[in-house]
Amino acid sequence: MSYSYIARQPILTRDQKVFGYELLFRNSTENSFPNIDPNEATSKLLLQQHLLGDIQTLCMGKQAFINFHARTLLNDFPSFLNARTVWVELLETVGVDAPLLEACSATRAKGYRIALDDHDFAGQWEPLIPMINMVKVDIQEQGLELDEKIRFFKEKGVPLLAERVETRSEFERCLELGFDYFQGFFFEKPQIVQQKSLAPNRISMLTLLSEAHKKELDLDTIRQAIEQDLSLTYSLLKLVNSALYGGRKKIENIQHALVYLGTTEIRRFITLIVLANVSAGPPEELTIKSVTRARFMELVTVEILNEKHRSSAFLTGMLSLLDIILGVSMQEVLRQLPLSSEITKALKNREGVWGYLLQMTELYERGEWEALDKHPLKQKLNGTDIGQLYIDASQWCRLALF
Repeated sequence: MSYSYIARQPILTRDQKVFGYELLFRNSTENSFPNIDPNEATSKLLLQQHLLGDIQTLCMGKQAFINFHARTLLNDFPSFLNARTVWVELLETVGVDAPLLEACSATRAKGYRIALDDHDFAGQWEPLIPMINMVKVDIQEQGLELDEKIRFFKEKGVPLLAERVETRSEFERCLELGFDYFQGFFFEKPQIVQQKSLAPNRISMLTLLSEAHKKELDLDTIRQAIEQDLSLTYSLLKLVNSALYGGRKKIENIQHALVYLGTTEIRRFITLIVLANVSAGPPEELTIKSVTRARFMELVTVEILNEKHRSSAFLTGMLSLLDIILGVSMQEVLRQLPLSSEITKALKNREGVWGYLLQMTELYERGEWEALDKHPLKQKLNGTDIGQLYIDASQWCRLALF
């Protein structure tokens, strides 16, 4: 059995809005397509894993950046991919020669934009530069004294993307240098600030979250909490009336919505709604990531355990970034929520069954395929295409949030 893995890393604008996603694929022929030329692996993966109809789903309607490992991929580039939303990311390992220049010219003629990955500012790239629509610079490799190196591209109006931006100070320095786009984990790292109290509306939403995950639901208390917040009321009714339920029935009030949903779905969607409403301020990527992560963990749980445990997996994934979204410690978040010891251990220390699942999910999201294959829970997924589970989770997230 062969596997495909599809991860995505967000590309952010200067104001930390999501511009697009770089799609990360397994490029090991042993783990994806045995006995195939490695130069064809990414292209084959796109075609055989049904991504042609799902790139927009994976990228939430944003731009898609797809790596190509050699000029053979450019020569055979599938022209049916949407040039308005797909970027060709040319890796630094290709050799610059006449066939490559010809392939890039043909690709540009079809309307595709080309991003030069991990640019090292070597002279060999000069013939290619006129055909490049974006230059990506690994700041961990090149450092942050880049004024002279990037001046040419700034003067020519070529957009610059800073890769592997890992701290707030690095992000701010890249802003000063004039970079247009950014990749890295800086937006997931909370700033070290003085103790910050929660705003009243966020406290009320955490109270609602607490009520929704008690052993016995008090529907009247939940109804009152939702009715006191217009945005929560709207979000709940919108979700219930969405395509997730096939439009079979229209919901007219909160009580009707709660009865219609049932206990399991109330817990799930209250968590989703609260997260979506509590995340004003941080990058939208964190909300998208939380919802996709929750659904992905739920789907994996159904595969390796059973339906009984899906709610716990979903909740763990949904809450796993809440400390960063709220700008407080995870300890503060856990203090306000009556969670089980297993979920608490998972969120705090990545321990226990849900902690191991969360850990595995984070490896998947980062595209760390080798470490993923060695993870104990991954061994239990024999025969399951988790790449497809990720696509399914992305589809669910898009329907839920948009």
